[in-house]
Amino acid sequence: MIGFLSSYGQKLYKIEKDQFGEPLLNNKAEYSFTEKPSEEDLKKIDTTAYYVQIFEDQYHNENEVKNPTIIIFHDDGYFRETSLLAFGKFDEHRGKNSVYYGGKYKIKNNNIQLEQFGNSPDSKNWYTRYITKGKIENNKIIFNEGLVSVFEKRKNLSIK
Repeated sequence: MIGFLSSYGQKLYKIEKDQFGEPLLNNKAEYSFTEKPSEEDLKKIDTTAYYVQIFEDQYHNENEVKNPTIIIFHDDGYFRETSLLAFGKFDEHRGKNSVYYGGKYKIKNNNIQLEQFGNSPDSKNWYTRYITKGKIENNKIIFNEGLVSVFEKRKNLSIK
């Protein structure tokens, strides 16, 4: 998960899992972002590319560097979030309505917001909705909430 998750004071949603263990959103736990990105929005991100977490000027442990987070934006307002080592492993049973798929995004000017659901601490079926804010700068997206996370646009998944 990209964002810093804090459930203090947040609304909790009970989300049941399907037969494959995927927590699926329902009519009581839905995304608040409902608009599809405009053509202008889609010029600011590349829906044919991968946005791969990079670790410039920051110390990270070796496991983080070997398994960066990857974001793939879709033109319908959804994004997929995965990691390099998990890429493609859960595709068979994980659709856009799964909490673990990723979430939805919206863009205004050069600002981007990601909306996701994450586990509430100490709970298996309770989730919190949260929004992470970032800035689009050329071929990078920078999230400054909690720990700074930088994602660089790439056409393939080879790690430098």
